[in-house]
Amino acid sequence: MRRIVGMCLLALSLAVPALAEPLTLAAGAGYKKPVTELAAAFEAKSGIKTELIFGNMGQLTTQVKGSGAIDLIVGEKSFLESAGVSVAGATTLGRGVLVVAWPKGKPLAAPADIAKPEVTRLAMPDPAKAIYGKAASQYLERAGLAQAVAAKLLAVATVPQVTTYVQSGEVDAGFVNRTDALGAGDSIGGFLEIDPSLYSPIEIVAAPVSGAKNPEAAKAFLAFLGTPEAQGIKLRHGL
Repeated sequence: MRRIVGMCLLALSLAVPALAEPLTLAAGAGYKKPVTELAAAFEAKSGIKTELIFGNMGQLTTQVKGSGAIDLIVGEKSFLESAGVSVAGATTLGRGVLVVAWPKGKPLAAPADIAKPEVTRLAMPDPAKAIYGKAASQYLERAGLAQAVAAKLLAVATVPQVTTYVQSGEVDAGFVNRTDALGAGDSIGGFLEIDPSLYSPIEIVAAPVSGAKNPEAAKAFLAFLGTPEAQGIKLRHGL
C-alpha cells in the first residue's frame, strides 16, 4: 500500500507543472539570446512552459502596465523604475556593458575613433526608449565627442537593429551591449568596451509583475536564476 501511495504522489508531482499556466516573460530585444537560453533551461528543468516577448523597452513597459498578461520583465532596473514598473522582488541578472562594434574590414583602434572622418555613419539605439541609447549619449557627452559625431548619428529602435546595420556594413560603427556583440560572433568585425565611468551603471534585473496571472511560476524562474546552470548561461552571454 505504501508503495502504491508513493507512486501516486510521484505521478501527481510530475503532473503539476504540465497543468500550470505558461510563464510569460518579456525582455528587451538586446537580451534575446541569453533570455531564450535561460527560459529553455528553466522549462526543461521545471516542466513549466515559458512564453517569451521581446521588443523595445518603452513598448514593453507600457504593455506590462496595461495588459496584466506578463508575469516577469527583464530590463534595466532604473529604466523600469522610471517607467513606473515595480522592481520589488527583482533578481539581478548582471551588469550591462556598453560597447562600440564595427563591420568586418573597418576596425577601430579605440572608441574615440568614431570621431574620425572615415566613420561616416554611426548607429545607436534610441536614447529616449533604450537604455543603451541613453548610455551611448552619456558616453558621447562625457567623452567630449557629441558635437564631433552629431551629423553621423543614426538612431534606431533597438540594440539588435544596430547590430544588423553593423553586420551588413550599412554603418561604420554602432553602439550595442556586450551581450548582443558576443552573440553576433564573427558576423561583425569586432567591438571595444566603453569605459564604464563614462555612463551610468546598468543593472539588468528580472522583475515579477504585480498582479500577474502566474506568480508561482515567476517565483520559480527567479529561483532558477541562482542555480549554477543559470549562472553559466549568464556568463557566456557577457552578464
